[in-house]
Amino acid sequence: MLGERFSADQANDLSGDGFITSSQVSLEVKNNGSVYKDGQRIKAKIKPEQDFDELRLIVYDQNGFYLDQLKILLKLPQNVADDTKPEILAIHGVESSRAEILNPSTIVYTAESVGEQSTITVVAKLPKGVINLPFYDQMVYVLSTFSGRFWLGIAIIIPFITLVYLLLLIHLQQRTQKIPTPERPITAPPMALPPAVVGVLVSQDVGSREIASTLIDLSLRGYIFIIDRDRGFAFGKRSFSGQLLGFEKILLSKIFRESITISDQEVSQRFTNHLYSKKMSLFTKEVYGLATRLGYFKENPVRMHRRYQYIGTLLFVFALICFALTFKYFSQVPYAAFLWVGMMISSLVVVFVGSRMPIRTAVGRQAMSNWLAFKRYLSDPTPLPYEQSNYRKFVEYLPYAIIFHCEAMWARRFSGQEFTLPDWFLTEKESLGLNDFCLALYPIIGYVGQNLAVIREPEFR
Repeated sequence: MLGERFSADQANDLSGDGFITSSQVSLEVKNNGSVYKDGQRIKAKIKPEQDFDELRLIVYDQNGFYLDQLKILLKLPQNVADDTKPEILAIHGVESSRAEILNPSTIVYTAESVGEQSTITVVAKLPKGVINLPFYDQMVYVLSTFSGRFWLGIAIIIPFITLVYLLLLIHLQQRTQKIPTPERPITAPPMALPPAVVGVLVSQDVGSREIASTLIDLSLRGYIFIIDRDRGFAFGKRSFSGQLLGFEKILLSKIFRESITISDQEVSQRFTNHLYSKKMSLFTKEVYGLATRLGYFKENPVRMHRRYQYIGTLLFVFALICFALTFKYFSQVPYAAFLWVGMMISSLVVVFVGSRMPIRTAVGRQAMSNWLAFKRYLSDPTPLPYEQSNYRKFVEYLPYAIIFHCEAMWARRFSGQEFTLPDWFLTEKESLGLNDFCLALYPIIGYVGQNLAVIREPEFR
């Protein structure tokens, strides 16, 4: 160690009371930058600077001995003593100190009357090219020459480039997967698809609206009914003897379990009892799987989403580890930590933007075009004339209107018409019109759909 106490063999003379009166230390610098003290290699490095390479060593550090004289001989790897700038830093009780050239390859540092609490540091600024520094030290030096503004710019540019790249990739994918623009609206669903599957076809995602529309669709088909109360709501189930799809069975089992009815308090308890719900994750997986089996996607969208999540997560962890290691191994360039901050931001961009990559097949693109034509019909602002067939359409097409975010516009087409509550919606209130029905129904299914979507496992969100 550089600050270790001097041993007896380092002393040239001992006074009668055992104090070391003089000492000599031999230092040697090799061509590769390694440093030796009295023949033993020590942990010391040559620090590169712009105009020179600097050796800075603490040779005596409060060793507890009084010295009349301390002499330090520094042998250089080449005859460059005349071109080297030597300096000795002596503090805390040193009477005098000096640095001199002994011969073309040796510098001698001398300190007189060195106190027990003194600290002595030798400095040698070597000409460039004398020391063949390791690649690591050269790299650290080059990086240390960059300003904090440079590293901050890197932290901003990296996530920006990542975002632009992903958005450009999505744009190119959308061009290759261009959805045919529907020329005119169609007045009926183009095919008999569950609303949740239509939702994942359009948005490549399963969210709260897919869950809410499924609840209404199950009500229309006679499997469940909804009870609106002055304070709260409840769900009731009827016979499940008909054909149910896999994700529909999962949703019903999540809500009802063994009971015939369930109140809003019990529904809320189902949400709060679980941080994550395996059943709701399976619900999402089943909807994705059905859309893929129908040929609408090149691969299961949840797998693609998960792939981007894994890539982004691994990139984030890697950047976080490098961020911590920067302060330990690259303390000379602390601003380099901005690089890893930028990479962490980029990883989040990969997770959130990359999972929106369109992967519809030709069949899926055509099917989506047909459904967008139906959306034009649902969102048309023109009021519909009162007809019994039109009246039935309101509740029949309501699940699809929810999927397309146009349930309010769809209801507006029936404004002013007489309205009769559907038999699956029970309420204690009297004389509910269409607007009252919507104001009662939408908050119920919105609340349930949102909370069921939240408790899915993270990779299915």
